[in-house]
Amino acid sequence: MNMWLTLTIMVVVGAFIGGLTNLIAIKMLFRPFNTLYIGKFKVPFTPGLIPKRRHQLAVQLGETVTKHLLTAEGVQTKINDSGFRSEMTALVQGEVKRFLQSDITIQELLKKDFGVEDVHSRIQTTTETWLANRMKKMLEESDSKEMKDVMPERFVAAGEEKLPEVVDWLLNRGVLYLESTEGRKALAGGIDAFLMDKGMLVNMVSMFFGNVSIAEKVQPELMKFLKHENTRETLLKLLQQEYRGFMEKRMGEAVALLNMPDMPDITAGLAKEITERLPIQEYLNTPLSTLAETFENWLIDELTPKAVAAGLDLFAARLDVLLEKMHLAKIVEEQVEAFSLERLEEIIISIAKSELKMITWLGALLGGIIGLFQSILVLFL
Repeated sequence: MNMWLTLTIMVVVGAFIGGLTNLIAIKMLFRPFNTLYIGKFKVPFTPGLIPKRRHQLAVQLGETVTKHLLTAEGVQTKINDSGFRSEMTALVQGEVKRFLQSDITIQELLKKDFGVEDVHSRIQTTTETWLANRMKKMLEESDSKEMKDVMPERFVAAGEEKLPEVVDWLLNRGVLYLESTEGRKALAGGIDAFLMDKGMLVNMVSMFFGNVSIAEKVQPELMKFLKHENTRETLLKLLQQEYRGFMEKRMGEAVALLNMPDMPDITAGLAKEITERLPIQEYLNTPLSTLAETFENWLIDELTPKAVAAGLDLFAARLDVLLEKMHLAKIVEEQVEAFSLERLEEIIISIAKSELKMITWLGALLGGIIGLFQSILVLFL
C-alpha cells in the first residue's frame, strides 16, 4: 500500500511541477511588464521576455515588414494587376459621378472644403492679371514680327475684303455731307477762306460766275467726282496699298505709327474689360450637376480611366522612392513600441489559447512521467 501511495504522490507532484513550470514560463513571456526591485536589487527575470526585448522586437519587425512583407515589388505587382486596376477605376468613377451629380456650387465647394473666401474677386483679379501679362508678353514677343504674321491670317484677309465696303461708305458719307446744309456752309467757308488773300483772282472768278456763288458751282462737281467709278477705284487702290503696307510693318513700328505710348495701360484696361464681361459669378453660383451635364459622360467614361491608369503607373514607377521617404521600418518600430503590452498579451493568448493549454498539459504529462520513473527508481533502490 505504501508503494502505490508513494508512486501516486510522486507522479502527481511531478505532473504538478511540470505543468506549473510551463505555465510560469508562458506567463513570463509577458509578465511582469516592468522591472521589479527588492530594495536596490533587481529581481531576476524581470521584466518578461517580450517587454525586455520590446525594442529589438520592434526593430526586427520593422525590417521584416520592409524587406520581406511590404516590398516595392510586391506592391507593384498588385498595382499592375488588371483586377485591381478595374476595381480602382470603378471606385474613382463612382466618386467622380457622385461629385458631379451633387447640387453644391463651385463657390460653396471652395468655401467649404478649401476655406476660400470671396472666390469671385480672387478669380477676377487672377484672370485680369494673367490676361494683362499674357498680352504684354505677346506684344513684346511680336515687336519684331510683321503685323500680318502677328494677326490671324483670316483677320488680315477679312480686313482687305472689307476695304471696298469702307470706300463705298466713305464716298457715300462724303456725298451726304456735301448735300447737307452744314456741308454746303463748310464748302463755302473753305472756298472763301482760300480766295480771301488772292486779290485779283477773286475778282476774275466773280466776273466768271456772275451772281452765282462759287460754292454752288463747285458742290455738284464735287458730288459727281465722289460718285464717279474712277474715284472709287483710285481710293480703293490707295487704301489697299496703305493697308498692305501697314500689315508689312513690324509690330513695334505699327504701334509707334499709331502713336500709342500708353500701350501698357491699354492692355491692362482691355484685360480688365474682358474679365468684367466674363460670367464668373454666374458659373460660381451654378450647381455642379448643371455644369457637368455636357461633359459628365466624357469625364467619367473616357477621362477617368485614363487618369487612374496614369496615376497608378506614376505611383508604381515612383514606389521605391515613396517607400524610402515614408521610412516604413521606423513607423512599424514606433507603432510596436507604442502598442500596449496588455493588449498584445491578450491578442497572442486569444489566438494561441488552445496551443498554450496543450503546452501546459504537456508539461504536466512529462512531469508525471518523470515522477513515475523517479518513484520506480526509489522503490528498486
